[in-house]
Amino acid sequence: MDTNRFKSSHDFSNIEKNLHNNPGYSVESFSQQAKDYINDMRSQNQEATKQGFLSHAQKSAHEVWEEIQQMASEAWEKNKDQSDSEKEK
Repeated sequence: MDTNRFKSSHDFSNIEKNLHNNPGYSVESFSQQAKDYINDMRSQNQEATKQGFLSHAQKSAHEVWEEIQQMASEAWEKNKDQSDSEKEK
């Protein structure tokens, strides 16, 4: 994921805007992912299970969460440093 695009597309004060800018976070998107997972399992002659799909979705969410943590950490450090330098003035 392009973290620069991710940063610019997120306004943490406006959830509706975030959902619009990131269609991957919608019920319809997960429905399509579920269909794709089921079809993929069938093509491999394997049983598609809810737990298997949730495990697959969890991996995706974990990757996004790691990127969010990194961006939040960078924002914290940047603002902490700015706040510290303003106190010294």
